[in-house]
Amino acid sequence: MSNMPNISAAAEGSQAPEKPASLSPALWRLLSLQGMMNASHFMAMPLLAVYCTTALSMSASSTGFMLAVYFLAARVTPIAVAPFADRYGLWPAVVLGLLLRGAGFLGLTYGADETFTYLLAAALGLGTSIYEAGAYGVIGVQEQKIRERLIVLNAQSLNIGCVAGPLAGAGLAVFDLALPMLLSGILFLALGLWAILERAPELRTHVKQSVAASYGSLLADKPYLLLCLALVPWWALFAQLFAAFPLEAATRGGNGSWASSVLIVNGVVGFLVLFLVPAMIRAIGPLKLIFAALATGGISVAGVGPASGLLELLVLVALFSCAEIAVLTSSEILVGRHAGGQAVATYFAVFNMSWGLGGALGGAVGPLVAEAGGTSSWLWLGSIALVSMAGLALYRMMVPSKILQDV
Repeated sequence: MSNMPNISAAAEGSQAPEKPASLSPALWRLLSLQGMMNASHFMAMPLLAVYCTTALSMSASSTGFMLAVYFLAARVTPIAVAPFADRYGLWPAVVLGLLLRGAGFLGLTYGADETFTYLLAAALGLGTSIYEAGAYGVIGVQEQKIRERLIVLNAQSLNIGCVAGPLAGAGLAVFDLALPMLLSGILFLALGLWAILERAPELRTHVKQSVAASYGSLLADKPYLLLCLALVPWWALFAQLFAAFPLEAATRGGNGSWASSVLIVNGVVGFLVLFLVPAMIRAIGPLKLIFAALATGGISVAGVGPASGLLELLVLVALFSCAEIAVLTSSEILVGRHAGGQAVATYFAVFNMSWGLGGALGGAVGPLVAEAGGTSSWLWLGSIALVSMAGLALYRMMVPSKILQDV
């Protein structure tokens, strides 16, 4: 995710930093697409459970099952979907993913019986899976210096969407809960049409790889598989941005509306911190930055218990957001380096699966921690970061040195 001048040389001060890699207009359009996609997603998704239980009169258990279908489709199917994107085309996957998500939200807007709602949730999840395989595949096949700057700017674009989307959704929901679903569906379809019309070679150029070759490249890269496994506990902590933190904010604020303050703080802080991340990676390298960020994130979570008041909580959320964006940026840079332009969608799919697995675990545990409260519960939760740090220590022993340095 960053612009990477020669890390080892820059760290030793033996050569002046290089200028940031220049991005083509087509890649800037991709960044715009990512920002609008995320805004559209977060306009509707945070309200989906409320919409289903109220407007669609679904029971809590049915709504929970519908959300489970969505997350399984979004985070488990990538390992099956991504190799086909590597084989048949990355940009077509972007188009199909956008259209599926648009159709899913529009279907929910106009009402559906319970069974059809599950099918729409599967379409939303599968659309997310297919879209991400294509979009991150396009990012991953770029030349290294361009790719690593693109990853940083991509995170900034996503953070803008993460702030704008919930604000727009909350405003629309005041009038009608169906409006965020409707406008999100329309926007996804409009973005899909835009993607259909896009003809830039940087986005559509694709080196075909067989499905077997994609799986073969991945399975042969044992250090990479260990990296993804080591990050699973961290993604469980990351999930607290959607689980324990919002619940704690609502409790301390005395009103459920304070829950959204967590995502807003996360989006704003993440966007600002990304201006510093490239320089930090140049100074110490992506893996050392991940270690530092894991320690910071674990301490910030552990500190929630002894801290009192909403303001103190939001300060810790801001600190956690600094760590979260550093881990995400640095780890995506490592993903791109491991892939090396081959089977890129498949590499990112496994990375996203580790994220999904950790997120599911964290989502299940977080509400229990928030309900229990107390210093010991939050301290236990924060200590999970140590498990990821131990796994990354093993990864450091196995990974080729060229992955950790610029080439």
